[in-house]
Amino acid sequence: MAHNRSKNKKQIHYSLLLFMVVCCLFFLQCEPDIQDMTPFEVAKKFLYSDRSAIPQVDFFGKTVLALYKSSDGQTALDNEIRTFITPVLSDLGFTVKYWDIDEAIPSLFDLGGVRAVVSWYRGGVMQDPESYVAFFNQTITSGRKFIVLDNFGAYEYKTEEENKYVDPALINLALGKLGIWYLGDWTDDPDVISITHKTPEIVEAGGKQDAVKSAFYYRFTAVDKDLRVYLSLNRTDQNLDPSPVVVSNRNGGFILSRYIYHIIDGTPQILIDFEEFLLRSLFCSAESEHIALLTDMNDLEIARIVKYVYNNLQRIDLDVSLIPKTQFLNLTPYDLRQYTGIGLFLKDAEHLNPKLLSFYLAEGGSLASFIGGFFPTFAPLFKASPIELSEVRSGTGYTIKSGFAFSEGAVIRNEITLWKTGNITPESDAVILGTDLDGNIPLVWSGQVEKGRVIVWNWNGFLGGNLMGLIVESFLYIRPVGAALTLGFGHMFIDDWPLPMYNAVKEPIAATDTEFYTTVWWPDMQEILGSRNIPYSTYLIFNYNAIVEPPFTGSEFFIADNMASVRMAQELLALGSEMCFHGYNHMSLTREETEVNLNKWPSVENMIASLEQGRNTWIRLFGDHTLPFAYVAVNNIISEDGVIALHRVFPSIKIISALHWGIGEERYTPIGPHPVLPEVYYLPRITYGYQNKAIIRELTVSGMNGPGIFSHFVHPDDVYDPYRSDGKNWQQLKREFQEILEYVKAHYPWLQWLSIRDAYTRLLEYDNAPSTFTWKDQTLTVATQPGIRFRVRPNNYRLSALEGAKILYSYKNMPYLVLEATAKTARLQFTPR
Repeated sequence: MAHNRSKNKKQIHYSLLLFMVVCCLFFLQCEPDIQDMTPFEVAKKFLYSDRSAIPQVDFFGKTVLALYKSSDGQTALDNEIRTFITPVLSDLGFTVKYWDIDEAIPSLFDLGGVRAVVSWYRGGVMQDPESYVAFFNQTITSGRKFIVLDNFGAYEYKTEEENKYVDPALINLALGKLGIWYLGDWTDDPDVISITHKTPEIVEAGGKQDAVKSAFYYRFTAVDKDLRVYLSLNRTDQNLDPSPVVVSNRNGGFILSRYIYHIIDGTPQILIDFEEFLLRSLFCSAESEHIALLTDMNDLEIARIVKYVYNNLQRIDLDVSLIPKTQFLNLTPYDLRQYTGIGLFLKDAEHLNPKLLSFYLAEGGSLASFIGGFFPTFAPLFKASPIELSEVRSGTGYTIKSGFAFSEGAVIRNEITLWKTGNITPESDAVILGTDLDGNIPLVWSGQVEKGRVIVWNWNGFLGGNLMGLIVESFLYIRPVGAALTLGFGHMFIDDWPLPMYNAVKEPIAATDTEFYTTVWWPDMQEILGSRNIPYSTYLIFNYNAIVEPPFTGSEFFIADNMASVRMAQELLALGSEMCFHGYNHMSLTREETEVNLNKWPSVENMIASLEQGRNTWIRLFGDHTLPFAYVAVNNIISEDGVIALHRVFPSIKIISALHWGIGEERYTPIGPHPVLPEVYYLPRITYGYQNKAIIRELTVSGMNGPGIFSHFVHPDDVYDPYRSDGKNWQQLKREFQEILEYVKAHYPWLQWLSIRDAYTRLLEYDNAPSTFTWKDQTLTVATQPGIRFRVRPNNYRLSALEGAKILYSYKNMPYLVLEATAKTARLQFTPR
C-alpha cells in the first residue's frame, strides 16, 4: 500500500514508456478525436487530465473470504475456520464469507469488499492447481492478504492417476508471496525432526510444541528478508538450513500442518495464539518511518494542499500513503499500526471513528491535525476541549514561537495571512507553539495523549500552500526522534538578465536604465554574491513584445548603447557564469489566457517557432556550445504544451523553474523529474526579491524545513516596480537583500551553495539513493548512501553514540543535528534527556 519516491528510477522510466503505449491504445479506442495525436501527446493528455491522481490506499472492506474443501469433508457450517478463526475475526470487526474451493475458484470480481483470504484444508489434492495459484497471486497482487493454515491444499492433482504432484516451481509462485519456498524433503519420522526456533507467545499459547507428537516435516526456505519466523524445524539426518513453518510477512501468513494443535484424549489442543498470529498476518507493524495522510480528496482546497504535502514528504524520503475519506469506514484500529505518523487534512470528522485514533495514540502513535474544522468529538484526542461555534475566532497574522521550526531559534511572525480557528481550544496543560499576533488566541499546540503525541494546527492557514515546511516539521516534532533527508543546498536565480535596455530614464533612477544596470546594479550584485561565494544563474530575455504569431521579429536586445545587452551576455559567458534562458519574449508558454498572459499562444507550433527564433539568435550571438542548461518560466507560468515545445527546441535544458507554491495562475511545481521527460527536472523557487520582509524569512524557514533548499530569485528591474520595491531605492533594497543572505547564513550555516548544474546533479544523486529511517530501541538507523545529508530532531533525547555518519552542524538554540552519511548504514543511539 505504501508509495515511496524513486526506488528505482530506471524501472519507473521504462514503465512510463510502456504506460505511454497503453495510453495510446486506450485513448484510440475511447476517444477517436485524438487519433491524429502522437504517442507522446496522448500520454501527456492522460497524465495531466483529471484521470491521474496521487495513489490512494484501498483497504477493500471488512470481509474475509474463508476457503474450505467439500472433498475434505468440510462444509460451510462445519470447518476449522468457522470453529477456530471466525470468532477471532469477528472480534477484530470482520465478517466471514465461506467458499467451497471444489465448487469454483474465485475471481477478482468475487473479492469485492474482501480484505483477506484464509484457507484451511485437510488435504493437498486439488482439481486445478494452476488456476488456484493464479488466484492466490492475483489476490496478493491486488493488495489483499492471504493466510494459509494447515495444508496448502494444492500439492497434488486430483486425477485418476495416483501421486501426480504439482511442480514445486508452481507452488512457489504462490508461497513465495508469503516469503517461503517449498522444497519437499518430507518426512514423518519423529526421530529426525527437531525444533530449532520458536516464539512461545505465538506458537505455544495453548501448550508446548512437540516435534515428536507432530512428526511432520517439509523443507521450506525463507525468501523474504522481512519474514517473521515464529517456528522453524530441523531435519537432523540431513545438513539443511532450518525450515520456517510458522511465518508471516506483509502479504499474509502460513502455518504448516500438525503445528496448529495436538489431539489430547480425542480433543484438539490449540497451540497457536490465533488472535496474535492473525494480527501479525493481517496488519503490518510500523518499521521504517511511514506517514498516512487521512484526507477528503473531494474538497478541492484540501486536495491541492495534500498534493503539495505528499510531494514534499516523498522528496525528503519519508514514505507516505494517502487514505481518502471513502476508506474511513473500512478502517479497523489495527490498520493504523503500520504508520509512524498520521496527518489529518479534514474540515470535519465525517466517517472517521474517534476510537481508531484513540487506539492508535494508546499504542504510542504520533498524530498531527492541520486544519481547524468541526471536531467536537475529537477534542480529547487533540489535547483540547470543544467550544461553541459562536466562540470560533478569526484574525490576521500569527506568531510561531522559537524552538519549533528547524532553525537557530527563529521566531516566525506573519502579519498578512488571514485565518479562522476550529471549534476547539487547548487544554491547560497543552504546550502552546503559536498564537495570533497579540498572543491571546492559541493557533497551534502539542501535548501527550495516552502514550502518543499530538500537534494541532487549529486554523485554515495552510490552505494558501506556501508553508509546506511547517507541515513537514510537525511530523518530525511529534516523533520520539524525528529524521528526514535534506537536499541542503542554495541557489540564486537572476531572472531577466541580461535583458533589453532602452537607454531611457525612468523613475526613481536618475541615470538611464542602461547605465543603472551596467554600472550600478550589476557590479553591486557581483560584489554581493561574489564576496559570499554564492553561485548564480542568469536568465536571458531577448524581447518584451507580445508577438504570438510569425514572423517573430524583434530587435529590443540590440538597442542599448554600445550593445550593452549583448556585451553583458558575452561577459557572463567569458566569466564562466551560467547564463540560461527566459524566452524569446515575455509571453508565458501556455495556450490559456490568464490575468498576466492576456495575449495567449494560439498553438504549440507558434510557441515552437518563437523558441526556434530565440535559439537561432542565441547560436548566432554566442555559439551552440553555450546553449542554456535551465529555463525560468515567464511569470512563473508554463503549461505542459510549453514544456513539450521547450524540450523540442532546447534539448540542452535540464532544469525548469517556476514556483514551489503556485497561487492562482502561477505554476506549482514539485522538486523532481518531469513525469514524461525524466531527464528534465523541476527546481522551483521558494523566495523572491530584495526586501527583507517577514514573509521572506517565513518562506526561507519553510523551504529549509521542507525539502531543505534556499531557492531565491530577483530581477534587475525590481527597483523600477513600485510593488516589488515598495518604493525603496536601490541602496535600501541592496542593504535588505544582504540581510536576507545573512539571515540564511545565521540559521543554516551548513548550507551548500551550488551552481544550477551542481544542483541538478545533487537531485539526480539523491533520487538514485533513496533512504529509509527506522526508529527502534532508542536507535535511529538510516539506510542510505555515503554523501547523503539528513537532519535529525532528537526532541526529548540526546545523542549518545554515532556510526556511519558525521555531524555537519549541531544547533545551539534547539535540539537539532545536520549529518552526512559516511556509510550505507548510519546508526544513531540516543538516551532520554
